[in-house]
Amino acid sequence: MASGWRGYLEEESEYQWIAMTGFLIFILLGAVAIQGTSNLPGVEFGSSDASHAETRVLDIEYTSDTAFTAKVVTDTGIDLYMQTSSGSVTRIIDSASSTDASEMQFMTTLDNDNVVVASGENTLMVIHNPKNVANGEVLISTIQLDNSTGDFEIADLAERTSGSSTSWLMVTNEGSSMGLRGFGSISEGATSPDTIASSMATSILSTATDNTAGVVWEHVASLSDGLWGASGYLTYATTVGSSPATPTIVPVVAVIEWEPSINAPTIKTMYTGDGGTIHSLVQLSDSTVFAAGTQGSTYIHEDGEMTHFEDGSVAAVADNEDRVWLFGDVGSKTTVRYDQGQAEPLSLARGLTFETEAIGFGTHQIFLHGTDEQGTIQTLTIDTSAPGSIESGRGFLNFMFLGVFTIVMVVMAWTAGERLLSAKFR
Repeated sequence: MASGWRGYLEEESEYQWIAMTGFLIFILLGAVAIQGTSNLPGVEFGSSDASHAETRVLDIEYTSDTAFTAKVVTDTGIDLYMQTSSGSVTRIIDSASSTDASEMQFMTTLDNDNVVVASGENTLMVIHNPKNVANGEVLISTIQLDNSTGDFEIADLAERTSGSSTSWLMVTNEGSSMGLRGFGSISEGATSPDTIASSMATSILSTATDNTAGVVWEHVASLSDGLWGASGYLTYATTVGSSPATPTIVPVVAVIEWEPSINAPTIKTMYTGDGGTIHSLVQLSDSTVFAAGTQGSTYIHEDGEMTHFEDGSVAAVADNEDRVWLFGDVGSKTTVRYDQGQAEPLSLARGLTFETEAIGFGTHQIFLHGTDEQGTIQTLTIDTSAPGSIESGRGFLNFMFLGVFTIVMVVMAWTAGERLLSAKFR
């Protein structure tokens, strides 16, 4: 037998070792390629090259991958500015020459790509997108709401468009409690700065919700005609006699009913969680809302029914296909993507190195902005249109690798068997 093996080896051509080396290289490259597809494609870590590069971003609303309205920290305070798709920048609030934007609690991008913010008690400021202005400039309209039912500050705003009319639901600070107020209907003329005043001439501001439940409302979003989603939290003492300085905080997700009228919004249903907070209400195009929380999430259906999930996060955003992306804290190596209620964990090439302070989605890209432990400004970008998804890339490589490996091994076994048989009967 030994002499047979010796003969087999001696009779092989000088190219056998080249073939064996090539096969080994194929195995190694296949393993590296398969491992590479286990990470989410289209991910980039590092600083951004946008106009806010090297600037701390506190809040941002994207209308495309290159156009946005941002609230940023500068040497003189907190500024608010808009960058258009062409790259031009317009300062809306400049801390170097006027009051800074530190008191501004929210930004909402409207269906017409205008952005609305609160600029004072009973006051909203609409930043008109240049495409909605005749001369292509960035213009601002100030809306003074009726204060006959009291003064209030606005903490969040959601929009509902039905046909040619629009209505808004707002979270308001009524002084002694947080409430909800509606405003509408608004005609389609609100798109242009020339006709926004007339479009709101017959709009009605509702009275505030009677907050007998004691909820501290924080966020609102639109569900369907007459139905809205809202989130906040409740605080209460854990036991009788416990310190009020350390109350128990539980998250609240609610469905709100309100049609444009002077009547206050009312709570239709309300869910109270076990712990954590709701940090985002993600409004989806199919008239549903995803409430993302630190210790769990809730999907609010169009009819107001709720489905609860255990996945927690610190930041959330929806892409153009209504997939909700959940991101964890510093060190997290995965993101969870919800598509039609189904969760899919996706691996990042490396863990998050910074705490997310602002998140947004443009045309195809997700942007996470934050600052790492060294104080360096960081941005994580995910191109959701990147070719080669995890399923198609990894599956194809696995199939190709196993197929080629099987063919080569069968051929080698067949050849070796023939050699052994020929050597045995030689």
